Amino acid sequence: MDVNQAAPVQPVGPGGGHGGGAGPGGGKKQDHPEEQAKNGHSEPAISVSGLLSMEGLTPEAQHAIERMASEIEPLRRQLAHAHEELAEARANEFRDAVVPALNRRGVMVEMEKLIHRLGHIEARPALILVHLANGDDIRRAHGLAVLDQALRLTCDVLGADSHQAMVMGCLGGNDFAMVVLEDGIEGARRKAGEIESALRATHTAQGLFLEARTGVALLEPGMTAEAAITAADRNLR
Repeated sequence: MDVNQAAPVQPVGPGGGHGGGAGPGGGKKQDHPEEQAKNGHSEPAISVSGLLSMEGLTPEAQHAIERMASEIEPLRRQLAHAHEELAEARANEFRDAVVPALNRRGVMVEMEKLIHRLGHIEARPALILVHLANGDDIRRAHGLAVLDQALRLTCDVLGADSHQAMVMGCLGGNDFAMVVLEDGIEGARRKAGEIESALRATHTAQGLFLEARTGVALLEPGMTAEAAITAADRNLR
């Protein structure tokens, strides 16, 4: 034998084809359905559309799927209910529990937004702090329910269209805050006087009038909502 001559390549399989396949003619071997399943090529039990296909499943597997399907709908209802409760909680996060207005947190958030925009406008809104001065007397003499009524009446007066409040809410207790756009600090004081008069002319179902003390402060760029409330509180008279 000539050692420099290459040995002939032996064909693989009966067909002797050049494809290197194991079947006749060198073609690729066709997998059995069971082997396709092992290789991940069989039809899945869950179709791409998300619908369950029971074909090829044992009775035990079918029963398990049916049981899981029956448990999905109650879980969906619970999830939808949880979403509704979350949306309601978010809506009530800034609402006062007694009066139909913002609570202290809501007032602070809205005032911070307004102060942040002051650099883009020339007008200087004023904060008016309103304290229901005879609120504690009403509470002691007539009870909590009558005080709540007085607080709601105060809120109605402050929220009236004639006052055109940009922000209005309850700071807690007998204190309210409202932001109005007036002509400087003197305009804010005039508005505060109007509010005191309007409250004095308002009576509860028991015939009690509402006595208020007010303080004012101009909102300035860079000021915090807390600083504005402190300034108005110092001006309370």
